[in-house]
Amino acid sequence: MNAVGVPGVESYYLKNLIGNPLDTTIAVASLVFGGVLERHPALTFCMVHGGGFAPYQFGRFIHGWGVRDEPKMGLKTSPQASLGRLFYDTILHDPRPLQYLVDLVGSSRVLLGTDYPFDMGQYDVGMVRSLDLSEPEKVSILRGNAARLIGAVA
Repeated sequence: MNAVGVPGVESYYLKNLIGNPLDTTIAVASLVFGGVLERHPALTFCMVHGGGFAPYQFGRFIHGWGVRDEPKMGLKTSPQASLGRLFYDTILHDPRPLQYLVDLVGSSRVLLGTDYPFDMGQYDVGMVRSLDLSEPEKVSILRGNAARLIGAVA
């Protein structure tokens, strides 16, 4: 089976290593450029795999919307506002991209993910603990943001 219909991912477990983050990236772009977040401000989405490749392309998304007609077909305003409404999990397997993600979207938009019980899961909270963040920001990522999203605490 090819992830997102892309040939060449049958070997080396690429259907997971590349395919799953690519699926997430396509989901982010579709929600944003389809105007879903713009039309439905009460909807909340948490993007798995740290948002896939999307966080590293925010600038490209914003620039593309500004210079091309196609991205504007379903989105009236810059994608920046919609991108800023998404939440992201921590499943990145390395503190460096996780630190970048938190720096980009803010600690209030990132929450602990595990992918339990799968082999590509991430079960060590030490990566979040190692980030260059205040203790309250780390607690928000480890439990506060998820609890807030499901309405357990304010």
